[in-house]
Amino acid sequence: MPMTQNNREALRTEIRDQVRSAVQAAQDAAQQAAQAPAQAPTKSGGTPQAPNAPTAPVALPPIPIGGGRLIIDKRGDQTIFTSAAMPPEILPLTRMAQETALGLMGLLAAIFILGPFARVFARRIDRRTEIRAAGANAQLLQQQLLQLQQSVDAMSLEVERISESQRFQSKLLNEGRK
Repeated sequence: MPMTQNNREALRTEIRDQVRSAVQAAQDAAQQAAQAPAQAPTKSGGTPQAPNAPTAPVALPPIPIGGGRLIIDKRGDQTIFTSAAMPPEILPLTRMAQETALGLMGLLAAIFILGPFARVFARRIDRRTEIRAAGANAQLLQQQLLQLQQSVDAMSLEVERISESQRFQSKLLNEGRK
């Protein structure tokens, strides 16, 4: 609910009146305290007793509706209270800034807390694919080893045949000479 200029002026006037009455009451109390030492009662030992200070009501101006600030200015023995209202356009901006800050903090917390779990999960998935690839590679290696074994067997048979033919030829050559 935005404040109109008349409401602000009325509020300022009311605050000024309350501050003036509080300052006047404080000044009256100070004057009474200054006059009291001459008439101060003494204890049985003869030392003067401090008078009880009168309690003057201190009226602080109310905080304006929708937020604001209170300015306290001391000038010598005078205290001036000034209340300034915050413009109504700033309140939604402050709420948005607060929501943004909370969202950013939540996002950072999620990154720092959930990030390592996400990395573990990604590594596990990656290892599963590596295991599957290793399984496929192992099967391929088994096929290649089987093929290599068959080719070595075939080569050994051929080498045996060649050696047999050489023996036969050498036998024929030896028989022909005799």
